[in-house]
Amino acid sequence: MLQRILNAPGLIGRQTLRPPKYLFELLLFTLRALNPRQQGQIRLNQASYRTLLGQLIFSGVDALPVIFLLALASGLAITTQIILTIQLIGDRAEVIDILIRVVIFELSTLLTAILLIGRSGSAITVDIGNMKLNRELEGLEMLGINLNHFLITPRVLGTGLAQAVLAIFFAVVALASGIVVLAYTQNAGYLSYLPEVAFSLHPYDLLLFLVKNLLFGVIIGSTACFHALRVSQSRTELPQQTQQAIVNSLTIVFVLNALFIVFMQPSLL
Repeated sequence: MLQRILNAPGLIGRQTLRPPKYLFELLLFTLRALNPRQQGQIRLNQASYRTLLGQLIFSGVDALPVIFLLALASGLAITTQIILTIQLIGDRAEVIDILIRVVIFELSTLLTAILLIGRSGSAITVDIGNMKLNRELEGLEMLGINLNHFLITPRVLGTGLAQAVLAIFFAVVALASGIVVLAYTQNAGYLSYLPEVAFSLHPYDLLLFLVKNLLFGVIIGSTACFHALRVSQSRTELPQQTQQAIVNSLTIVFVLNALFIVFMQPSLL
C-alpha cells in the first residue's frame, strides 16, 4: 500500500505527459510524411503517384455515393429547418449567415471527417498493419523501397485531398437539396437563397474552409499510418491500434475544429 502511494506521483506524471508526447510524435511523423525531399530525393515518384491515385479513388470517388446520401439527408433535415425556423425570428441576412455557419463551415466538415475516419482511416490502419504483421514492409525495405515514399506520403496526401473535395461536395448538396425541397413544396422564391448564399461567401472564409479540410484530412491519414506502424508482432494489436487511430483522429479533429472557431473565425462566433 505504501509502495503504491509512493509511486502515485510518478504515475500521475506519466499519464499527464502521455498526450503531449503522443501529439509531438504524431506531428513529427506528419511533417516527415509531408517533407517534399528527403536525403536529396524527391518524395513522390511514379510508384508513389499510383498509390496516391488509388487512395484518392478509395477515399474520394468511392465515398461519393455515401456522402451524397448523407448530404441529402442533412439538407432535408437541417437546411430546411434552419430556413423555416430562423426566418420566423430574423431577417433574410440572418438566415443566410446561419446557413453559412452551420451547413457549410461546420456540418460539411465534421460529418465528412467522421465518415472519412470510419471508412478510410480504419482501412489504412488495417492495411498497413497487416503488411507489417506479414513482414511485407521488411521485404519492401530489403528491396530498397522507401516506405515513406511508397506508402505513407501518398496516403496522407490522398486523405487530405479527399477530405477537401468531399466537404465541398457535401456542402453544395446539403445546401441545394434543402432549398430546392422548400422551393418545390412551399414557395419557388426560396430558390433565391442559392445565389445569395454564394455571393455572401467571403474569399477569406472559403480559403480557411479549404485549409481546414486539407488539415483534417492530413491528420486522419497520418494518424492511421502512425498507429498502423505501431503494430509489432501480435495480431491482437491490430484491432487495438485501429480503435486508437479512430478515437484519436476524432478527438483531434473536434478539438482543432473548436480552435479554428475560437482563433481563426471570430466573426462566426
